[in-house]
Amino acid sequence: MLEVRQQDNLKIVTAKNRENGVLRDFSAEALMIAAGRIPNSDTLKPEKTGVVLDERGYIKVNEFLETGKKNIWAFGDAIGKKMFKHVANYEAGIVWHNSIHEHKVPMDYSAAPHAIFSRPQVAAVGLKEEEAKNQGYKILVGKAQYKNTAMGAAMGQPEGFVKVIVERETGKVLGGHIIGAEASVLIQEIVNVIITETKSYAPILRAMHIHPALTEVVQQAFGNLAPA
Repeated sequence: MLEVRQQDNLKIVTAKNRENGVLRDFSAEALMIAAGRIPNSDTLKPEKTGVVLDERGYIKVNEFLETGKKNIWAFGDAIGKKMFKHVANYEAGIVWHNSIHEHKVPMDYSAAPHAIFSRPQVAAVGLKEEEAKNQGYKILVGKAQYKNTAMGAAMGQPEGFVKVIVERETGKVLGGHIIGAEASVLIQEIVNVIITETKSYAPILRAMHIHPALTEVVQQAFGNLAPA
């Protein structure tokens, strides 16, 4: 990408083909830039402290977020795992605990959620259906539409749904995916059961949900479980 400019109501991007050098213009009403992230280890040189970097330049850590150098810990974007602020906050708590206690706690990313604050919002946690199948799980899948709840009707039947993936034999929640209003808030109900010892969906299904509230769509999804 060489240039971005405004032309009337359009954004014009001029790009150069790296293979033949040809320039081309692309136009759109909106422009989203997803540049990605790279570590700044090339300038900070953390390897001089004795810590080990991977081939991409991220700091290598074990499950307890320890580096290869005694008494040096690492977390957040520097280790190249789940690069979200809320994950870094959680990792910081794990590092603090493990650095001052003999009993160490491993970092668990299975309940690390993420969200896109678009319209509608998109949020997810855990495994996708295909990922669960590929890992050998026998699964149940539940789906529910926003428009089939009382709040959804009051909101004018908005587009939106909840999809959940559960291990068939144990009832363990493997993943949840939501597209719709307040998805980033609704996903937390699923996150909170994944972090428990049993990871069972039973508390969501059995708990009394406020009516009418959007949380009912999450409960309905678990009430609609069926073989994948």
